[in-house]
Amino acid sequence: MEATTADEMVRQITRIPDDLGAATCFGTPVERGSRIVIPAARVSFGFGMGFGRGAGTDSASQNGHGGGGEGEGGGGGGGGNATPIAVIEVSDQETTVTPIIDTTAITVRNTMVGAWLGFWLLWTVRTIVRERAKVRRLELERAS
Repeated sequence: MEATTADEMVRQITRIPDDLGAATCFGTPVERGSRIVIPAARVSFGFGMGFGRGAGTDSASQNGHGGGGEGEGGGGGGGGNATPIAVIEVSDQETTVTPIIDTTAITVRNTMVGAWLGFWLLWTVRTIVRERAKVRRLELERAS
């Protein structure tokens, strides 16, 4: 594995926004006759890194456990995502933008909201039933 210094990592990371230009969000235009079709995408990315340095004592190595001395380390990572959002069509007469609807994402979101609402509805009904049972039990204890 090749060692990378912190300065090199910072230089590489600070170049990312410059490398991501309009070409990242807009694909290569395709020309068919008098029409030009341009795909468009939502692009996001994130990254992080950290470094550390420590100075230990040699007391750990004196009692036979080893591990004294100095150390340093670092690491980083990142990721990105691109999601198609529209197709732009340019012709001599007009320019149209056709959105791309992600039905899977809509279905997943609706399912999650339905499950969340169902959970709280059942939790509320359960609480009401328990409280009513508690009140009945107390009424029966008082009556006897």
